Amino acid sequence: HTPCKHAPFFTSIYQALSPTHSAKPTRSNDGMKATVYIALTLDGHIAAPDGSVSFLDQYRSSASQEDGDMGFSEFLKSVDLLVMGRKTWDQVISFGEEMWPYGDRNVWIWSRQSPSEVHIPESRSKQARVVRASPPVILKTAGREGFGHVYVDGGATIQEFLRHDCIHEFVLTRVPLLLGSGIPLFASDANRLELEHLTTTSYSNGLVQSHYRVMKER
Repeated sequence: HTPCKHAPFFTSIYQALSPTHSAKPTRSNDGMKATVYIALTLDGHIAAPDGSVSFLDQYRSSASQEDGDMGFSEFLKSVDLLVMGRKTWDQVISFGEEMWPYGDRNVWIWSRQSPSEVHIPESRSKQARVVRASPPVILKTAGREGFGHVYVDGGATIQEFLRHDCIHEFVLTRVPLLLGSGIPLFASDANRLELEHLTTTSYSNGLVQSHYRVMKER
């Protein structure tokens, strides 16, 4: 789980092409879609070794009025459920009520701890809950409960969803910086994935955002 110390956009591609296989867009069998929306450095880090993302401050403050929030609000409109790691959750609620970015959307906190060990403020008790199941079970449960688009956040949570082939799209915002060391988005044992490029947008502060869809072998 990777803490996020700023706006959710900054929380919070492994691509190996296989020309011998045809591919098609994939979703889970019940129609669920799970998306990663996150910023990372050119060398693949989402945070410094201590979990800090303070290196992103300069890019947020230098965004132009036209850049706005670089698509985050528009993306969030399509999301009806968030699944995030406990450390990411702890960081988000530490901002206080006035900084809560998710409206009335449900939040499932993926944690290996018991629910009693995860702090959920009274103000969020009706929309947040702790889940401990595997990613496939989480998506299946979400589908049964009527959700359709899951926003997956937090480094370890994203990696676990990837291990189970439970990510369907990526919106990756590249930061023009080589951090050298830090917390990587993709684990060294990540599954081989083929991705379809959908769109790329560049912003005045140097950030470049690309949208990919995971392709599934026939």
